[in-house]
Amino acid sequence: MKKVLYIATKSLYAGAAQKTLLDIVKNQKEKGNEVGILLIQDSTLACWKGGQSIVAEAASHGIEVYAVEEDLKARGIIGDKVHPNVKQVNYDQAINIIMDKYEKVNTWC
Repeated sequence: MKKVLYIATKSLYAGAAQKTLLDIVKNQKEKGNEVGILLIQDSTLACWKGGQSIVAEAASHGIEVYAVEEDLKARGIIGDKVHPNVKQVNYDQAINIIMDKYEKVNTWC
């Protein structure tokens, strides 16, 4: 079993990016890997509460979803606007997640 993290930077609402990333992380999870998604910059737009997004579906499959607090705030996604399945982290915590929690890190643009 591997611990695999995917870091998304761009909005997942463009094209098929969200579905493709979901397919990949679900496949990784089905293979028995521990999988996480770290949303930074514009990818945090997927964290709106109530929206159809990668957050709800990923969480339903046991996939950890993290988002950088500063990036959420910069986009007006604060307080009760944040999907409840998102684990909000600051930049220092994001670095710890990247460096210490996962063995393999992939970027998703």
